[in-house]
Amino acid sequence: MFVNADLRVRRIQATRRSLGYAHGLEAPCDDHYPASPIYCFQNTEGRYSFPAMMTRRLTTFFASAVFIFTAQAAAEKNKAAAPFSFPTVDKLPLQTGMPDPFLSQDGRRVEDRKDWPAQRDYLKAMLAHYQYGTMPPQPGPDAIKVERVSSQKPFPDHAAVLEKYAVTITQNDKSVTFHFEIIHEPGKGRQPVIIKNGRRSFLTDDEAARDDLNAAKVALERGYVLCKFQRTELAKDARGDRVKGVYPLYPEYDWGAIAVWAWAHGVVADALDKLEIADMDKLVATGHSRGGKAALCAGIYDERIAITAPNSSGTGGTGSMRYFEKGQREQRLILHRKAFPHWWVDRLYQFGDEEDRLPFDAHTAKALVAPRALFNTHARQDYWANPYGTELTYRAANRVFDWLGAEGKQGIHWRDGGHAQNATDWGALFDFADWQFHGKEPEEGKAAFSKRAYPDAKLPVVWVRRP
Repeated sequence: MFVNADLRVRRIQATRRSLGYAHGLEAPCDDHYPASPIYCFQNTEGRYSFPAMMTRRLTTFFASAVFIFTAQAAAEKNKAAAPFSFPTVDKLPLQTGMPDPFLSQDGRRVEDRKDWPAQRDYLKAMLAHYQYGTMPPQPGPDAIKVERVSSQKPFPDHAAVLEKYAVTITQNDKSVTFHFEIIHEPGKGRQPVIIKNGRRSFLTDDEAARDDLNAAKVALERGYVLCKFQRTELAKDARGDRVKGVYPLYPEYDWGAIAVWAWAHGVVADALDKLEIADMDKLVATGHSRGGKAALCAGIYDERIAITAPNSSGTGGTGSMRYFEKGQREQRLILHRKAFPHWWVDRLYQFGDEEDRLPFDAHTAKALVAPRALFNTHARQDYWANPYGTELTYRAANRVFDWLGAEGKQGIHWRDGGHAQNATDWGALFDFADWQFHGKEPEEGKAAFSKRAYPDAKLPVVWVRRP
């Protein structure tokens, strides 16, 4: 028996070495059992003798093997069924300006609006391939369980309640539970809901949470409901952690954390629909920073979102991946790969130092929201989030919005200051929502949502919109 066990562990060791000692398994502790190094393993938790570790490590290894082989088989199946094919980075041409969103896969340019749905499908597939990864379909209201966990009054002078809900998703005989909070007045019926992906409770004692809590009160006064869900319960914001959260429920999908958080907007929307709280024709998706990247992705792939509202989202969000303000630090993909390899699929990181070969940029993502509304709030001094590149992609995307007859459906708002989603940003979002949902123009007029922070910047495009 020990001979067989010895052989199995040696094979596991060899496999672990080839995988870079996955799951925390490091080099064998030769000094503990000098004659038989296989009987000791070491990880970040300390040293373990073979009898104590064998079951644990074999179980983890074979579970991982099943996960890997299932994902690989499904990936091959999806690849065979994919309607589009996309070249590797080295096969892509250098771009001389912002990529042309009207350029179809066969090299022809889209000239008729009736051809845009097919072009949009192509561009969505392109972003899924190179950036987000492939997302599963929404589980739907019947595949989720929604339970109220707690209820309390957040404001002593208001009838509103803060309710916390647990949402359990079940798929492939596995389940995951995450939570969202909503501040609303019971008995008000369905109302427009702003869904924010975040990582703090409304009642967390810090400035960002207090800004959101104050925004929730203003939202009530203006006829809106603010909802926040805990995105990291579905996908940890940490590298290499795909054994927890929603990933095991959908092993055949290669999505990154940003796509998971984006997908969850739809799950929360289904839960709010089931609770008869949300007006499903007036859904808003928002998020700040990396949460803004997720909100933009949500707006691209979930047609139910009426207003997509990313805030200071930078590279991978509304900021250009290629154009930055001179003299400011550039948020390049090579930096993302080092710090946030879990955000995107690895194919995007192949463009590190090769961004000029990207066949898309943030204006492509923005254009895919059209003709639904898109509203981008940003701070002028938030240079890491690339305000310069954000304005350029806003202007380039407007060519698609205008061509589709969606003039005024894309807005941008600037304020002085740094990296935050504060009262000014929230107020601008409420004003834009009032305009889109209720036809109420802001006091400054429609121009309030199209002011430029860089009026003299040249737009780097060599293509024009079609009449």
